[in-house]
Amino acid sequence: MEKNVKKKEKQNKVGQAIKNFFNRPTPLIIVLICLCAFLTLYIYNYNAKNRIFIGEVIEENLQIVNVHYFTNGDMNYFYASPALYIGEDKKIYSFQMGYYVVDKNGNYIELATRARELEKKDSLASITEEMSAWNFAEPDKGEHFFTKEVMENLDSLRFVIKATTKKDTTEADFVIDYPVKMTKLTK
Repeated sequence: MEKNVKKKEKQNKVGQAIKNFFNRPTPLIIVLICLCAFLTLYIYNYNAKNRIFIGEVIEENLQIVNVHYFTNGDMNYFYASPALYIGEDKKIYSFQMGYYVVDKNGNYIELATRARELEKKDSLASITEEMSAWNFAEPDKGEHFFTKEVMENLDSLRFVIKATTKKDTTEADFVIDYPVKMTKLTK
């Protein structure tokens, strides 16, 4: 019986200590400060993922009037209107064109590209207008277009055309490479 009394006294002392601890405002204030700090960091991190950019390419021989992309925590979206090639028209046998990002080492990483070998030569201007438009969305953890390397370098977007004017080769002898002038709309 005496053992049970000692256990109850210990439990009462522990319960009383816990009660005294939580009846003071200090623990509550500490918990609320931690909660506020956590929520502030979470909101900041979530808002940092929201990016909306619009851009264009206006050069001597190439114009793209509308390029935009947005990224957030749920999905990524890219749109580019057709490019208009206004330079000296060339007849080509193969091409690769599209959008790339450039990393810090100067390496080009594909965002969205198309490549084809043609059976007969065709006009670079008509192929550029036909094959340079893009419109796609992808989940935030994208593995096809918006890879980790692309997301880290989206501020260095470029439009590139590599074309071959000689038959029976795919080695590009004509290259156009212009940066897309992007403007950030989000804060």
